[in-house]
Amino acid sequence: MTAVEEGTRVFVDPADPVFAGHYPGFPILPGLFVVQHVHEAVRDRLPGMRVSAVQRAKFLSPVFPGDSLLIATTFADDGDSVLVTAVVSTGTGPVVEVKLRYSGSAS
Repeated sequence: MTAVEEGTRVFVDPADPVFAGHYPGFPILPGLFVVQHVHEAVRDRLPGMRVSAVQRAKFLSPVFPGDSLLIATTFADDGDSVLVTAVVSTGTGPVVEVKLRYSGSAS
């Protein structure tokens, strides 16, 4: 299986409580939250599988409250696992490149 999906959009809610402490006076979305948004965008495509590794995460630019994220993903079989490569962008360009490995029994 190799498939490319583009167009999953996520709005970064400025009211999210994470912005109160990350960072006061200069709020940015923690990188882990962006990786979580990627996982949420692909999990329905991989029923019965779980993230077994974050193989790569390259953070290119900050994500600010109110940004709209565009998540483009590529899926590739890799034996007993699936590699998901994602590029997350905002209106200013790419902000994160991430590669997640999913394993477990695909249903």
